[in-house]
Amino acid sequence: MQKKINKTSKSQEKIKKTSLLKSEQSDATQVGPVGTALIAAYLILFSIYLLYSIVRFWPPTGSLCESYINNFIFFGTFSIRDEVRLLVIVALSGALGSLVHALRSFYWYVGHRALMRSWLIQYIMLPFVGTTLALAFYLVIRGGFFSPQANLTDTQPFGFAALGVLVGMFSEQAILKLKEIANTLLTEPSPGSDAVPEEK
Repeated sequence: MQKKINKTSKSQEKIKKTSLLKSEQSDATQVGPVGTALIAAYLILFSIYLLYSIVRFWPPTGSLCESYINNFIFFGTFSIRDEVRLLVIVALSGALGSLVHALRSFYWYVGHRALMRSWLIQYIMLPFVGTTLALAFYLVIRGGFFSPQANLTDTQPFGFAALGVLVGMFSEQAILKLKEIANTLLTEPSPGSDAVPEEK
């Protein structure tokens, strides 16, 4: 009887030790209050900066035309062409959409106390991924659906800005759509031996 009691006590001690080790490991990989505050400040301030930039780069008449940007932070006053203005609006909109996705993911993981350090680089890089994808989509649509003789002064930037925001918010779906377009135009390669299966 005494042996059984000793065995149960030893097993309970082992369970306690393993649970303590798991909690210590999770505490070591979770983001602390300072890191959480820094990431939150980064996401919020970056979103405000992007909103301000989109407003400043938005054409004053609602349609694209060559004009001036006045007193834009450290750049002062400068002239900008309509094509460059549209590229900038698309890039900023893509970054803003990715920040919307990042903010939603961030507060969900913080609320569930499951924010890990390994995911911090994703929150930092998401705006740049959104910018790149939005520009890629813009080039595909601009080159595939618009005539080279199309006049940009008659183009409304709302559609391209909406496209950039959607691409930034749903970057994974955007990558899959670009892959479908690439597979249609180009030869699909055979998967390698160490290829990771895609999620559907």
